[in-house]
Amino acid sequence: MPNPKPNCQELTNLLLALKNLKPEFDLAYQEALISRDLTKLRGLKIQIESKVKELEAKLDPYNIELRKKLAEENDFDFVGNFHDGWAKVKQCGEWFYVDCSGQRINSKEYDIACDFSEGLASVCKDHQWFYIDCAGQAINFEKYDVADNFSEGLAWVRKQNTFFYINKIGQAINTETYSNVSRFRGGLAHVKKTGKNLLIEDLLIDRTGKEISLGKYDMVGDFSEGLVRVYCKDQGWFYVDRMGQEISAERYDGAEDFHEGLAQVKRQGQWFYINQSGRAVNQETYDFASNFSEGLTRVMKNRKMFYIDHEGQTVNQETYDEARDFSEGLAPVRKDDKWFYIDRACQAINSEKYNIALNFCGGLALVTKAGERFYIDHTGRKIFKD
Repeated sequence: MPNPKPNCQELTNLLLALKNLKPEFDLAYQEALISRDLTKLRGLKIQIESKVKELEAKLDPYNIELRKKLAEENDFDFVGNFHDGWAKVKQCGEWFYVDCSGQRINSKEYDIACDFSEGLASVCKDHQWFYIDCAGQAINFEKYDVADNFSEGLAWVRKQNTFFYINKIGQAINTETYSNVSRFRGGLAHVKKTGKNLLIEDLLIDRTGKEISLGKYDMVGDFSEGLVRVYCKDQGWFYVDRMGQEISAERYDGAEDFHEGLAQVKRQGQWFYINQSGRAVNQETYDFASNFSEGLTRVMKNRKMFYIDHEGQTVNQETYDEARDFSEGLAPVRKDDKWFYIDRACQAINSEKYNIALNFCGGLALVTKAGERFYIDHTGRKIFKD
């Protein structure tokens, strides 16, 4: 997700709304002293509290201060961001969930805990995975070898080396099992299964488990932004829509999924970008090209990496030995043997350098410096030790 930092106008509007409520509250207070009727006063109090919470959310969208406070007051080692009202917490090697007051969802502890997604969270105890709801109750008695987050109401799970999909009450959507799976996107999921003569089939299925026929292809990619990349041995890679219609007659040696309306394709060892009509963005080619994220993507030429926008224009003249995708408005990059973070203008956010730096997620990024692993926020401030 793009970084949800508020602009000045949003903050100005919220502060102005609070300022305008103050004289109204003062008047209501004086009236309440006389009439002893607190109805209007209570209503204004609710409005003010709502505006204050909205302002706090704008200033601290990832609840960093609240999470830091909860950790300090309860001796937690780590507090994740809140999803569906709950945050995963680590303490003495065990994981559990708390609300914004630090109240636990239940008395249970887990070896691994994932963020809540669509009202459910996958957890692991004694090498067995299962799902709990927002009341802390297991959705059923089933246990799995692996369990993914829910996406579009469904999640893939693995049992005895085969994959299948379940709904939110833990029921399998069909009787099929697969050798490989992906999350549902746009109502479809890319799966692989063993077909006739033990050949692996590449397929797309809908949310009922029904196979979607696009034609006969040797390989099929994920469904992304309304299009699917497909491969035929005698033609190469190309793209089709949900009905199996080709977007153009162009063929490629390599192709990736669409992100933000663009996809990277390969010809004669060089990568370039096309739009959803199959037209090249420009004449530039690259030795390496990544997916677009938050309006930018990283590419490589002559063993140096740099960032370009949707029009193929370089952000600035800065190049890096290694670079990662943007997340939450920031990206980790490496020059020589040191990592640091840049913003979308490719400017370093501070002078800090790290031995290892990972992408931001939920307002925090894991870094390593001088043998110490810890989490930092968007300003580079140390929040939690790992």
